[in-house]
Amino acid sequence: MGSSLAANATQLNQSGMARVCEVEGQGITEYQPPDFSSTDCKIQSIASLDPQNKLLWVAVDLDLDVEALKAKQPLGLFLSGKTSSQVFLNGQLIGNNGQPGKDATHEQAGLMDAVFYVPIERLNPANNNQLLLLLSAHHGLLSLAQPINSLSLGTYQRPNNVILRYYWPSLLPFGVLLLGSFYLILVTVMTHMPRYVLLLPLMALLAATQLFVEVFRGLFAYPYPVHDYRLLLILFCSFGFGLSLLAYVLKLVPIKKRFIHWLLHASILLVLIVVVRGFDYKSIVAIVFPVTLALAYLTRAWYSGQPHVRFVTLLLLGFFLMVFMSAYSFIDTVYYYFIAMLIFLLMTEHAKQASQAKKLQLKYQARANQLQQVIDQHTLQDSTDQLEIRSAGKVEWVLIKDIAYCKGAGDYVELVLVNAEIKLFHGSITELSIRLPTTFLKTHRSYLVNTSLITALERNPSGTGHLILEQGEKVPVSKRILPQIKEKLS
Repeated sequence: MGSSLAANATQLNQSGMARVCEVEGQGITEYQPPDFSSTDCKIQSIASLDPQNKLLWVAVDLDLDVEALKAKQPLGLFLSGKTSSQVFLNGQLIGNNGQPGKDATHEQAGLMDAVFYVPIERLNPANNNQLLLLLSAHHGLLSLAQPINSLSLGTYQRPNNVILRYYWPSLLPFGVLLLGSFYLILVTVMTHMPRYVLLLPLMALLAATQLFVEVFRGLFAYPYPVHDYRLLLILFCSFGFGLSLLAYVLKLVPIKKRFIHWLLHASILLVLIVVVRGFDYKSIVAIVFPVTLALAYLTRAWYSGQPHVRFVTLLLLGFFLMVFMSAYSFIDTVYYYFIAMLIFLLMTEHAKQASQAKKLQLKYQARANQLQQVIDQHTLQDSTDQLEIRSAGKVEWVLIKDIAYCKGAGDYVELVLVNAEIKLFHGSITELSIRLPTTFLKTHRSYLVNTSLITALERNPSGTGHLILEQGEKVPVSKRILPQIKEKLS
């Protein structure tokens, strides 16, 4: 989050030290460089410069090989930080970034990342070059622990290009996280997964938002007050992700009053975020603390005989290895790769479990259907139920158990009885399939067969087949329905 422009530049001097004087009691037109040898001035590192709610004069001695620099590309002085600035080289103004002032009224906010063109001809060959900076920062919401990220000299170019080269590897998982979040929502809803699984797409969306806000600094040049909102949004995304992950894990482990556990840990995390200094560290704590708690819950569940949590436990254990291996760069780059992988693997595991549950459900349903079919067949053999047939002004009744199969014939259906007699039913095969019991199976768009009379199923080379009944009759089976018939008769 505190990206440095020094990735493509050289620090101004080896010691990184500067002489600093705070401006007091001067008017807007009286900002003259002070006597830096005064006791009111102090020597401090460039990294510790803090112009927040102050107006500072800063002097830096340049130790440069001017002859070597003349042979290279144009030079730029990069200043990255929360400040407005005015820069002088050897007493001559080389540029403004906003307008420094003694208060917010007199200050015009500068860009968070600025570059000043450094004319080679203004550099003294004798290496007695001096850089003067007038800095102030009276705007913004936050007081940062390190408002100045870097001060460096390098090849002149847009500062955003330098930052984007630092962040571009993080763009790779952005599409995965963003599209993945919507896909995961769709999959969760369509496959009727438990509601808590929706925490996974929420985590993906929070990580994608945080990644975009991180990379935003390399895409757009924004005034330094915007940086405070950027840091707050990054912290919010980290906080939301950490608590979402903890809520997800609490749903996996066998504990009572899950919400009370989550609320307690959320309160502790909020206190830690307030206490810890530096937004980089706040964001890391917002993720690491919930993951530590989640890992503790998972480990306890694993050792208490809950093997289903082993997969998630190992994933979160890998998280800690990633933190220690990547150190400071974790929150900037490695984090998003790990999150994309974490969410993908967790969702894959849920999809696998859902698939297994669906197969088991279908297996149980198939067994139930087979059992019901056997029951229906026995019931049919003892049944005296009859089917009413109206034809040519005459009404007659046929025992349902005596029907071998039914064959559609235009506006009629031929009822072929076990004694080979044929009766005509006025209606469609669909209507008849509704009126007959479940022991009658549709084998073709025009055929219904009494399954209690089936003795064999034969398949033709073309992919179709036919059923052989006790009477020797053959009933066709369509290619589309054949697999279902085999399954029901198995």
